[in-house]
Amino acid sequence: MSIERADLINQLAASMGAGQFAATKFEQSRYDAETGTLYCKGMAISSNVADEAVKYFTTLKNKCSYDDPATKHMALIYQCAIESIKMFQNPKIKDFLRGEGADILNA
Repeated sequence: MSIERADLINQLAASMGAGQFAATKFEQSRYDAETGTLYCKGMAISSNVADEAVKYFTTLKNKCSYDDPATKHMALIYQCAIESIKMFQNPKIKDFLRGEGADILNA
């Protein structure tokens, strides 16, 4: 029942002009190496948004104190997010995902 309800809501959103952000069917998350866009939960996360996320997490990481174990741990979490985003932006990774990696992801 919840999938039918979600479809109805998404169709209504699409009819009200939500366009590409209102998928009418469930779609798994995927990364488009050609455009650098991550499609996740009905949203398109562009490379510009990814750049903003890197800046945001870097700012938060720089505010962390390495003397306190709790904030040091948060700094590691922020660094993990930063490195994950940068990995998808790496030209070598993009080339891999366009070629051989596409076959692996689509298997």
